[in-house]
Amino acid sequence: FVVLIDMYAYYLYLFFDFAGYSSMAIGTGKMMGITVPENFIKPFLARNPKQFWQSFHKTLGAWLKDYFFMPFYKYFRSKKLLRKLPLTCQNISLFLTFFLMGCWNGIELHFIISGALFGIYSIVHHTYRYYSKKSGQDIIFGRLPDPAIRILSLIIMFNIVAFSIYIFSGRAPFI
Repeated sequence: FVVLIDMYAYYLYLFFDFAGYSSMAIGTGKMMGITVPENFIKPFLARNPKQFWQSFHKTLGAWLKDYFFMPFYKYFRSKKLLRKLPLTCQNISLFLTFFLMGCWNGIELHFIISGALFGIYSIVHHTYRYYSKKSGQDIIFGRLPDPAIRILSLIIMFNIVAFSIYIFSGRAPFI
């Protein structure tokens, strides 16, 4: 129970710490006539990994996409063996991007595992979306009403992010 409280408290702490610094940078920039991009926009309302990284540390997400994901994806798509497997190319690129993000923070097990978890979450979600679109129906939630799917997705996302960030913190007693 104490571990769960610590996990959620650390997630909130990290968000308010980063968002606070970002807000100070935005305010200071405005005083100097410089527009600094908003970096945290309601990340707790994200329903999937893509939405999360578009709302939590947006500039990092954009940088990872431009400098890791896209070069990896283009590289894998250029290979004859993988050319006909775009889902595989995207999933490998997603995993490598988040794995490297973990390594970027430090070559320590908790950073690497956290990055790998975000990569796995992204692959699972991306594959889920692909097969749901291909089948013409939601392959996990079936015929649940949209509001129920939104709430379930939000709860799942909040918890898996809290878990990954707790791993990232190095405070998790099981790592």
